[in-house]
Amino acid sequence: MTTNPSKSSPVSTAIGILIAVILLAVGLTGLNAHWYQPYRQFQDSASWESVPCFVSTMRVDETAEGESRTVKYKPVVEFSYAYNGKKYTSNRFWFGSVETTDKSKVAKATAPFTAEGEYECRIQPTDPTNAILLREINYESSWKTRGYVIAAGIGVIMLLGHFLSFLSVGVPGSTVSEMNYQRAMSNGTCPVESGDPDEPLMIEAAESRVAVATGLWIAGFTWTGIVSLISIGVLQSKDWLPWIILSAFFLVGIALLVAAFYTTLQIYNPRPILACSQRDIYPGSEFELSWMFHGKVKSIQRLQIIFEGIEKVTYRQGTSDRTEEKPFFRQQVVDTQSPDAIARGFELISIPLETMHSFQSANNSFDWQIRVVGQIAFWPDMRDRFKIVLLAPKAN
Repeated sequence: MTTNPSKSSPVSTAIGILIAVILLAVGLTGLNAHWYQPYRQFQDSASWESVPCFVSTMRVDETAEGESRTVKYKPVVEFSYAYNGKKYTSNRFWFGSVETTDKSKVAKATAPFTAEGEYECRIQPTDPTNAILLREINYESSWKTRGYVIAAGIGVIMLLGHFLSFLSVGVPGSTVSEMNYQRAMSNGTCPVESGDPDEPLMIEAAESRVAVATGLWIAGFTWTGIVSLISIGVLQSKDWLPWIILSAFFLVGIALLVAAFYTTLQIYNPRPILACSQRDIYPGSEFELSWMFHGKVKSIQRLQIIFEGIEKVTYRQGTSDRTEEKPFFRQQVVDTQSPDAIARGFELISIPLETMHSFQSANNSFDWQIRVVGQIAFWPDMRDRFKIVLLAPKAN
């Protein structure tokens, strides 16, 4: 039994997206303030002017916070300087977090400075009140900042889940064009003549290859872009936990990009064209399934067509739905390596009277589909899924 995302109700979907957006906004806001902005200020300060300054206060305060009594060290500084004939004062020691739990780090940073001493400080020419004594960044990797990483990551995962779910169930497959319809009608293997009221039923692909590939590319680049933005602030962090989290996130991004590349290659595979001999299909009936391909059908070395029924049961978990699915009927329609049989043909499909027709409710569903799998050498295999509707059995 496999677990897959299901089509949630509009309310639960909206709540899930809202929660994801809130988590992502909180995470990115915190990461921007704690990591990106200090890094940006540090880069901008390269063009600031160096001026003499007088340090009147220089000490390190210690504080213990929380139940664990974690000790934090805070450089306390006050210095004065003159610029364009005006005097200014500042108490900014370095960029980033004012405090740190790394005693050796703050000791090394403050060692060159003493009270009542003269040193060089950097000031922003366009805003002389903005000055820094030590041009370094203090990335304090506390549980608060780790929480921002986790919140942003969960928000991205939830949004990607909704987005990919939309692609799988909300975006219809490519519509069968009139050209494809005429191809099927002119196919000699098509069991029903054109013009008959019970003409062939053209089946559409359940997913669009282009839509799936596009969605994966967008998801992959969005994911890696956000992780890259977060990593800017982690570059100078000596804490191992953010690195482990980011490494896992990078692997997810790489997996998405690999999947996007794989599905992009699948776009160029031959496209199956399927037709049923009748439109009214129900348990206890028979119909002939005909197939042909648009594209380089000679590249397919083995063709498999599977007709199956899938039962889905939906469970409520918090604000989201989880669906477990399992096949309750499976018939191997075609399994051939013959080039002629692969290119076109038809087979009779008999549906047992005792089986379940198509059914959809809030918590349960019975879906029928036809899977077409083509093995291609040195290229991603062709894998397409076509949905089909079985009507309720006819009354005797």
